[in-house]
Amino acid sequence: MRRLTPSAALIRRVLQRTRTVAIVGTSSSPDRHSYTVTRYLARAGFDVIPVWSDRSRVAGLGTYATLMDVPGPVDLVVVYRTPSAVPSHIAEAAAKQVEVVWLPPGTWSLAAEAAARQHGVTLIKDRCIMEEHRRLTTGQSGHPPKWGVHVRRRKPTYEDNRKRPDDSGYTPAGGGGRVVGGGGRAILGEKKMKVGAPSKRSGPRRRRGQ
Repeated sequence: MRRLTPSAALIRRVLQRTRTVAIVGTSSSPDRHSYTVTRYLARAGFDVIPVWSDRSRVAGLGTYATLMDVPGPVDLVVVYRTPSAVPSHIAEAAAKQVEVVWLPPGTWSLAAEAAARQHGVTLIKDRCIMEEHRRLTTGQSGHPPKWGVHVRRRKPTYEDNRKRPDDSGYTPAGGGGRVVGGGGRAILGEKKMKVGAPSKRSGPRRRRGQ
């Protein structure tokens, strides 16, 4: 398997850990790329929060006027704004304790880089999040798994997972005794089969000399 570059490893880690994505500057027009990305991420299973100044619905989703208006935590912020407007959104993301800001092609600037360093925010720049998600998650079936949905898997249960006391003599191999399994009960049962109780039909046993 080919090893990932540091930037690709970072993108994979961010996408795997992200649940809530705020998209700042997305458009309500289906002809805009930001609209397509918003709809794609929502269908991929992420909790997508469009941030759009005129509060129009985007891809059927309700919007917030600013990033600071978004209630609750946000894992990732994607910014579709002109480069001059990006530093202020990085500061807002840091105020909401967002660790990663994603800048699509055409939005990065030296000022954005400086703002990210100042606020301790990690930048992913000049990459399309939709294309990266497709590239890293599309399997052989052609359908990307929903990384935005985190499912807790239960531990597998087995046929016999009961705990037994140490003096039971039980071992998984089966048989008799402590070494080969089966336990003391198996040995006692075996002795009963060999000796057993006297048969009622045979009558009482006679002593020698009688």
